[in-house]
Amino acid sequence: MKNLFKSQTSYEILELLTINTDKLWYLNELKTKLDKDAANISREIEKLVKEGIVIQEIKDRKKTYRFNQNYSVGPELISLMKKNNQSEIKGRFDREWLLAEEIINANPWFMAIPFYCFTNQFAAPGGRAYKYQACVYKDYHLWFYFDKQDALEVGEHLVDKFETDIDFMEEVNEKIRSFADRLVETVARVPEANLKKLSNDELWQYYRDHENIHWEYYQWGWIPVAADMFGDNLTNRGKKILADLKVPVEKIEEYLSLLTQPEKCSLLKEEEDGLMEIGIKVQTDLKQFAIFKELFRKFKEEDVKFFGLYTHSEEYEEKFDKAVGALKSQIDPRIMNDLQIHYAKYFYTKFIYTEEQGVYNFEHYLKELVRLVNGDNNLAATLSEAKNKAVVIQEKKQALIKKLNLSPRLIRFFEAWGDFMVTKIYRRYAQLFALYKTTYFLEEMAKRIGITIKEIRFMTSGEIKEALFNKKINREEVKARVKFSLYYTAKGTEVYYSGQEAKDIASRYIQKDKQRDLAELKGQCGCRGHAQGPVKIINVIKDMAKMEQGDILVSISTQPDLLPAMKKAAAFVTDQGGVTSHAAIVAREMHTPCVIATKIATQVLKDGDEVEVDADRGMVKIIKKA
Repeated sequence: MKNLFKSQTSYEILELLTINTDKLWYLNELKTKLDKDAANISREIEKLVKEGIVIQEIKDRKKTYRFNQNYSVGPELISLMKKNNQSEIKGRFDREWLLAEEIINANPWFMAIPFYCFTNQFAAPGGRAYKYQACVYKDYHLWFYFDKQDALEVGEHLVDKFETDIDFMEEVNEKIRSFADRLVETVARVPEANLKKLSNDELWQYYRDHENIHWEYYQWGWIPVAADMFGDNLTNRGKKILADLKVPVEKIEEYLSLLTQPEKCSLLKEEEDGLMEIGIKVQTDLKQFAIFKELFRKFKEEDVKFFGLYTHSEEYEEKFDKAVGALKSQIDPRIMNDLQIHYAKYFYTKFIYTEEQGVYNFEHYLKELVRLVNGDNNLAATLSEAKNKAVVIQEKKQALIKKLNLSPRLIRFFEAWGDFMVTKIYRRYAQLFALYKTTYFLEEMAKRIGITIKEIRFMTSGEIKEALFNKKINREEVKARVKFSLYYTAKGTEVYYSGQEAKDIASRYIQKDKQRDLAELKGQCGCRGHAQGPVKIINVIKDMAKMEQGDILVSISTQPDLLPAMKKAAAFVTDQGGVTSHAAIVAREMHTPCVIATKIATQVLKDGDEVEVDADRGMVKIIKKA
């Protein structure tokens, strides 16, 4: 088809104009849309005008162009172009897509970094990249997909590499820590004030430094996820290893969970223990303890009559803010200093993944300390008990290793696997800090370009650079992407579809409706145990207001900001995740039954449904519908 035209540029101009026959195109719009040299676009379109294929009109004293539908072979040309376009779309999207993750508050600009990496750079350390990746955006709501067979093959390739090369598994963990540290060091240099004084070149240098290190970070950081999240490849291999060691079928889940128990705690646990240690200091100072208890008693008995304790409603939190604020002057300066250090270390962990989540303020941690100190009168004993329990688990693990007579190679295999859970949270904290810090230069770039922070997040790096340095931007296209768009990557390919075209592709090839009338759900064991209770769907912070003690927390995937609700749950059930997912890691550290990777729990279950969770078997049984 393209050989019918004198140049690639003329073909691309006609392709655009015949697909959008009613639209008038300014020359700058064509340059931006086609990402071509300005002189080349101008030269080729003038030839098409002379041949009568394109009509030139003057609008607002500027030249505009549209396809001449009265051209002698106009209808045939439109038909050929549309068929060719549909053929290209069919080639890209006509496959069985696997929903990898659904993220309610995603950052498209940030997500483009891993997505492009998956199909273009991921092979560098692991030996194989994904062939195709597609994601659907409705505003900040994201669904992203891999070719199902491709994802399974990537996972199996990595697990084969793990089993034959334990050094590689250990290197993955080492590299994740190393690149997470480098990412933090890189973005820490981004200024948070006076960015308007920076030149475009200086601003762009911060941008490129971050993007380059984040690409390398994801080459390694995604390896544990790719190995197990989409086809249970690593989990199934671990089960096979234990079956080959003659472990009884009914013991495999228990043994696998124990053997992969990491020796080190995650940053999530470190953060929780850090606040608990401050709480212990409060409780060991009788005067301070009395101040905290009196505040809590007064607030509980007098100020929350209309809200209910621990509701996390906006009204409740607002009143609690005021009450806690009055406490500041009475708190020992040493305790306040410890809390300030804790706040400075973890404030950004709420930034998942956009400015709409924001960050935690100091008062948040002060309120959490008040709750913690009054919710458990002997935090020292609780912390000691948790540490002793961790020691006991490690002793049981060593006893099991001896009982199974594991080879040194298999011991290293399971140890590295367990460490994946620790490094997952390590890299996540680095990632959240980067998301927070990069917002500063993105906001400044958006101001200079003349768009919103949300709109710049729907632009590619190339488009942002063109807009920043050359003032070239298709504002209508960017606004359309925010409403609904489809982002696709393959080797050497990165493309956005928007508007009706994106909706048509998504509904025809990707997001097909499925029947969800089931009596039970099958997933994967994140942490062993059993529980029964009413379902509460908890996906974002505002959902936590409905969470009660003993409820079954059901989520697309949990994040650190949902931890207060997770502490009340009798069990966790998630749509997504592998053994290194946030839900599985927290479940193990809290000893809470957890079923992950059900795919459809949030679609099948509703608030109030009574369910039984058998995490040992990875099953969720619906006892009674609400």
